[in-house]
Amino acid sequence: MKKLFLFLALISFFLCALPLGLMAEEQSPKLIPFKGYDLDGKAIDLEDSLGKKPIMIIFWASWCPVCEDEIPKLNELVKKFQGRGMEFIGVNIGVNDSYKRAKAFSVRTKMDYPTLFDATGTIGEQYMVQGVPTMVLADKNGVIRFYGHATPEISEENFARLLAE
Repeated sequence: MKKLFLFLALISFFLCALPLGLMAEEQSPKLIPFKGYDLDGKAIDLEDSLGKKPIMIIFWASWCPVCEDEIPKLNELVKKFQGRGMEFIGVNIGVNDSYKRAKAFSVRTKMDYPTLFDATGTIGEQYMVQGVPTMVLADKNGVIRFYGHATPEISEENFARLLAE
C-alpha cells in the first residue's frame, strides 16, 4: 500500500511539475534590443543578432578594478567562441565615467569586443544592472541563460546548447 501511495504521489508531482517547467521556459527573460555606436563609431544593433547567434553583453565601468580583472577571461571567450558564431558586446554604464575614459580604458586593457558608451544609463536600466561587472549571456533566440557578476565558464557542451536553443 505504501508503494502504491508513493507511486501515485510521484506521478501526481510529475504531472503537476511538467506544465510548470514548460511555462518557466516560455517566461524566461529575453534580451532587450538596443542600438548605438561603439567607441570606434561603428553601429551596433542588437536586433540584428537576435535569433541568429548567442550573445554576451558585458556591463562595465572604467573605474571598476574587477571589470579590468575580468577582461582577460572575456578576451579568452571571444577568442574561443566569436569565430564560431557568438557575439560579444560591451556596455560602459556611463555612471561616474566619460566617453574619453571609457575609450582609453578599452584601449589600455585591449578589449577584444566592441563597446558602446551608455551615456543616459538607459541600457543599464533596461537590464536592471545593480553593479559592475554584470554579464548577460543569452542563447541564439535571445533567452537569457546567465546573469551574474563574473565571467561565466562556457563548456563546449554549453556552447552547443546556446547555439541550438
